[in-house]
Amino acid sequence: MLQRVYERRTQYNNDRRLADSWIWTTGKLIYYRMFARVYGFCGSFSQTVMVNSTWTKNHIDQLWSTDANIVYPPCDTDRLSDLPLDGRQTMIVSIAQFRPEKDHRMQVLALARLLEKYPEWQQNEKLKLVLIGTCRNQGDQGRIDDLKALAKELRLDDRVCFEVNASYDTLVSYLSKAKVGLHTMWNEHFGIGVVEYQTAGLIAVAHCSGGPKHDIVVNYANKPTGFLADSVETFADRLHDALTLSDEEYKEIASNARASASDRFSELAFSVELLRPLRQCLT
Repeated sequence: MLQRVYERRTQYNNDRRLADSWIWTTGKLIYYRMFARVYGFCGSFSQTVMVNSTWTKNHIDQLWSTDANIVYPPCDTDRLSDLPLDGRQTMIVSIAQFRPEKDHRMQVLALARLLEKYPEWQQNEKLKLVLIGTCRNQGDQGRIDDLKALAKELRLDDRVCFEVNASYDTLVSYLSKAKVGLHTMWNEHFGIGVVEYQTAGLIAVAHCSGGPKHDIVVNYANKPTGFLADSVETFADRLHDALTLSDEEYKEIASNARASASDRFSELAFSVELLRPLRQCLT
């Protein structure tokens, strides 16, 4: 008797939790759809709309029924473009805050897969992954601790380095030495860190989505500017491709990526593109 009562009670609780979850999910969907309608209604009155990427434009155009102007954020291309391309090390740099959406875990797993799939890298003691980012709070610190534990579990603690809350000079120092810049966030709206890689002369290996896919790691002058990936396996493959480029191949891609970034994402380009749509309001 007690067993049947327990089973019925357990089933009741499970059904109740399922119902509560369905109600909560449905409620959120109704809220977001209502908010999107109000947001779109307000946006439809805008005379000039500017967005930071193709990804953002597609969403705003859909919500606001407009034709937004893309104005890419400016990057410090002057200082970074002066960094030399010679003497680059087999170092992979990642620039990103230690937030969950940046997916640093995938970066550590991709490095492990690289060493497993291409065992020749196991003999290269200089191969390092340097994670550079800010730590905002205890949650970020917890993620850093988890990443260190994962690196130790995968026996990568001597290859994965952390530069937490590093100064800009330290960041530039790493950008001047590394050969590859790694980015793993899915659907990043733009991706200023990827632009910094290109400007500094690194080969970008970025997530095949959002800004990196549509705006940054794209062909320039009909030549490649980096590599795209979307899984641990493909990131490992693209890291291998980038790291095994000959000096001539590396300099050709790095120089083309730098020219692309300087032409499209400099402060001058930002000023020009910002004024272009504003003239419609001022004239």
